[in-house]
Parts: sequence; C-alpha cells; structure tokens
Amino acid sequence: MRAPVQIPPLNIWPDRDTVQSWRYLEAQTPVDFTQTLEGVGYSGEIMILRCGSVIWQAPLVLDADGYVTVTVPESIGQTLRSPRRIDATGQIVITSPIPEQTVTWVFPVAVYEVHA
Repeated sequence: MRAPVQIPPLNIWPDRDTVQSWRYLEAQTPVDFTQTLEGVGYSGEIMILRCGSVIWQAPLVLDADGYVTVTVPESIGQTLRSPRRIDATGQIVITSPIPEQTVTWVFPVAVYEVHA
C-alpha cells in the first residue's frame, strides 16, 4: 500500500444530496476499474470522520474511465454543519487486485452555507 495522498476538499450541501467524482490517473492514463486479476477486481470505500470517529461510510462507484463517484446524502451535510471552516475529514481507499497498488486519499470536508 502506498502512502496516503492529500486531495482537494470535499464540499457537501446540507440541503440536498452531493454527487462528487474524482478521476484516478496512473502515468497520465485513466485506471480501468473494471479490470480483474484472477477474478479479483477493484473496490472503493469512502469514510467521513469527525474527531476520529466515522460518521458515514459507503462504497464508491468505480468505472472503466478511471472515475470514482460517490453520492453523499443530505443528512450527512446536516449532521456535519458547524461554524468551523473545516467540518470533518475524509478518506477514500481504492483497493486494487494488486495489493501494493492500493491507494488512500485523504481530504478535508466542508459543508456549504445555505442562506435563505
């Protein structure tokens, strides 16, 4: 497994679901997440944490064009909403069929302010 990689913040909404996608490239080429090795394929999971405790976790949608997609429910934005600039932290783990190619991304999580 590689060292965690810092990626830009995940900004979520408190009043609607947030759909976020990232694209994973190796040597400027998208990773085909539909590939398998001896029947074992890629998998991915996202976790959102506050003060070290997991608030929410879910599987990721991985595709052949290297996209990693997740839908964060509105309720998570409501739960994390606070007066702080950074409301939580997140972690994505993409597990490869080749263990040494498994990657971890870490990032801050911020909730958008909604004004009436």
